[in-house]
Amino acid sequence: MSLTHQRVLIIGGSSGMGLASARRLVQAGADVFIAGRDEARLQAAVASLEGRAVGIAADFTDPEALQALMIRIGRLDHLVLAAAGAAAWGPFAQLPVEAVRTALNTKLLGYWQSLQAALPILRKDGSVVFLTGAASRVAMAGTAGLAAVNGGITQMAQTLAKELAPLRVNVVSPGLVDTPAYDGLPADAKAGMFAGAAKSLPVGRTGLADDIAQGVEMLLANHFATGVLLDIDGGARMPLRDPT
Repeated sequence: MSLTHQRVLIIGGSSGMGLASARRLVQAGADVFIAGRDEARLQAAVASLEGRAVGIAADFTDPEALQALMIRIGRLDHLVLAAAGAAAWGPFAQLPVEAVRTALNTKLLGYWQSLQAALPILRKDGSVVFLTGAASRVAMAGTAGLAAVNGGITQMAQTLAKELAPLRVNVVSPGLVDTPAYDGLPADAKAGMFAGAAKSLPVGRTGLADDIAQGVEMLLANHFATGVLLDIDGGARMPLRDPT
């Protein structure tokens, strides 16, 4: 299906994988709206897209802000949920339950109420794409909190693919992707983490935001895709070598 003049809202579209998705979609001819909490970052994102998208400041954890956002947009064909929630990293035994509760309240419930707010303006046979994370698909020490949040989103999405049909609901599960989310790390720590991860992956490199954006574009355009969980992780879920 052509995405030309399809109206797409990307919540979390001002940076990283959301912004890369916006870039691909405007190139495909879609009418793109990007929403984010940081006004300055949002305007920088719109400028980077050469004004071919509309930026609207909105907090996806605020139901009133979401309602105002949907009223302003008026009509949608597709919704992409790419916003980041609070992080819940760390060993299970030391991870405060408050950190997990905050992560659930931001990302999982933020996605939940974003879709609820969008339903009245979403085309009945349009689509939704949730971005989650590989921690819900690959068992890694220190990521139980992330697994709980993103695993919850995945199961919610696959249930909604049936409940909300003919609206199509799909999930993209990214692996380790070089985005601004990791900019807070010291440069040498970040470089070491990415280099080590690259060696462990069958593709020999970590991800780029556009790798994920390609998957988002495909799921929006493919009318036969619903209930899909698309791993774009460089093969992280496969062993690098044959154990035999």
